Amino acid sequence: MAYGSGLPRIMPNLTRHCRPGLAEAVVARHPAPAVVLDMGAGGRKIAPHVTAVDFVALPGTDVVSDVCATPFPDDHADCIIATGLIEHLEDDLAFLREARRILKPGGEIHVEIPFLQQYHDDPIDVRRYTVDGLARVMRAQGFEPVDSGFHIGPGVAIATLNAYYWGTVFEGESRAAKILSNGAFFLASVVGWPLTRLDRWLMRKRSAHRLAFGVYCVARKPPA
Repeated sequence: MAYGSGLPRIMPNLTRHCRPGLAEAVVARHPAPAVVLDMGAGGRKIAPHVTAVDFVALPGTDVVSDVCATPFPDDHADCIIATGLIEHLEDDLAFLREARRILKPGGEIHVEIPFLQQYHDDPIDVRRYTVDGLARVMRAQGFEPVDSGFHIGPGVAIATLNAYYWGTVFEGESRAAKILSNGAFFLASVVGWPLTRLDRWLMRKRSAHRLAFGVYCVARKPPA
């Protein structure tokens, strides 16, 4: 159930990034004519020279392809962006192997994935990683991590999970239950929204990664 879907204009945005613009900063290090691929772009365009790749032809998609088996040649890209992607893939390691194949030696890959985010199928949702777990997976697939951490913090995790909890408490098939469920989700979101504003402060805490909503890793393909 998409809680709050009937109230899109007044729903508070709980997914607040405490480290905004990470992917954009990586792309900025690779200006045109560098080859930058946004895998699973979802219709967005980070920068004009970025090639948006997705398995469906959404508005803004440049290449329609399975991200685990792309048409790009070996050593093709200077940079690969994959945000909110690998939790939705049946085989995330197949994607990372493909990314390593098409990256140039010394090229960068930026990956973001949830940790304490609720289940969200698009069309499937099959995994989560900790900060350390993501870095270890990247290293095991032949990349050299250069930066890792969390970009969506504990306040967002607590506020979001609490809103989904109360939405689930009142969930049902009847019209009244749907109204109550969405109302509970909305009220919990309003109450929890101030917590999301604390993440810029909490991110300095040593243990904040234990409650992070989303984590990231920037890594390089080793030079030849």
